[in-house]
Formats: sequence, C-alpha cells, structure tokens
Amino acid sequence: MPISVSHVQDALRQLGGEAQIGDILRKVLEIAPLPHPPSARNVIRGRLYQFSSQTSSYKSGTPDLFESVDGLAANTGRWRLKDYQREAVSSDVVLEDTEAEIEAAEGRRRLRVHLARERSRSLIKVFKASLPTFACEACGTNMGDIYGPLGEGYIEAHHRVPVASLKDGEKTRVADLAALCPNCHRMIHRNDLMSVEDLATHMSARRPSLAIAAEPDTGEWRDD
Repeated sequence: MPISVSHVQDALRQLGGEAQIGDILRKVLEIAPLPHPPSARNVIRGRLYQFSSQTSSYKSGTPDLFESVDGLAANTGRWRLKDYQREAVSSDVVLEDTEAEIEAAEGRRRLRVHLARERSRSLIKVFKASLPTFACEACGTNMGDIYGPLGEGYIEAHHRVPVASLKDGEKTRVADLAALCPNCHRMIHRNDLMSVEDLATHMSARRPSLAIAAEPDTGEWRDD
C-alpha cells in the first residue's frame, strides 16, 4: 500500500503538529502498512509539496494541508500541519519563552503563537557546567577563538535523542546531550538528525585537525 497523504497527516499529528522531515519519515514508517517503498523519504516530501500552496507542485483546488516552518528557501526540512489545532498544553508542552511573537515580513505583521516541547533549562545548565571545554564535539571549534570575549563560554546543547520522540515518563540525562557549535548543530538537524560521531567523521575527513569526536566510518549514517 503506498504512503498516502493521510499517513503524513497522522504522523505530524502524533509529533505535535510540527516536525523535521526525518522525524516525519520515521513516524510514517511506523504508521503505514508494509511494504514500504525504498524511496519513502521522497514519497513523503512529494506529499508535503503536493499539498502545500508554498510549492510549485501545488495545484489550485487541492487541499492546502502543509507548510514549511522556515520557508522553502531556508531548506531546514521542518514542516507542520497548516490548520492543526493543538490540544490544551499538558505537563510536557509549554509556551516557549513568550506566548506570542510579532513578526514583520515585507511590511506585513502577523501574530504567531508557538508551542514547543519543554526542555529542562536546569539540565542544560548542569551539562554546560560539567564541560571541561567549550569546544564543539563535532568540529572542535571554540567560539571564543573566533569571536573573542563575545564568544567565550558559548556552546549549544544537542539532544542525541530528540525531545519530540520521548515517551511519557522518559528522562533525559546529561550523558544524552552533546556540545555543538551553532553551525554543527544546524547541520545535524538539517541531515535527518545524523549522529554527532558521523558529523565528526565527516569534518575530520575535511579538516583533520578539528574533529574530536570521530569514530571509524561504517559507510552509513547512524540515527541518534
């Protein structure tokens, strides 16, 4: 049975209405009956494009179901259900930072309310305090070396296990976090949550003196 648009809709609903395309793929493969097409990722992307008025694949009269969160040009691979009505905020979902964000785009103002999975600020604080160095685990870059005092002590905490995939009651440990510079953090999320070790291996091949977390290359990406 082919992967249908309803499978993509159901996957996004189960992921909270918004997710990276890699997470959508994994959820669709859980939902859709076998056999799965070998190009399942491309099929899912095709469904997203076919039913999104942001794309050139969209045809007038077709239901406008999906939208790229950051815009297609940004190429972040993050999609959401366009008219998804989120349920009341539960204990693991909170309004992030501010309840509403005013955006200005080409002079037109839009009010957007963001819901996100809760991340423990205290855990991140403990994690950063435990670091012997603020060098990126993938490329070895220390932001202080680049920006001087402006970048001293800056590093981002990456969840090796995506918060969106955690089940009720599951906990995140300090060991489940990785220290990444902003560029490597973005590259990992852009490439279907590839592992820190795989990105380090990639960077080591390009810039041997920088990567510090590389492991022997297996020839395959390993999902976090």
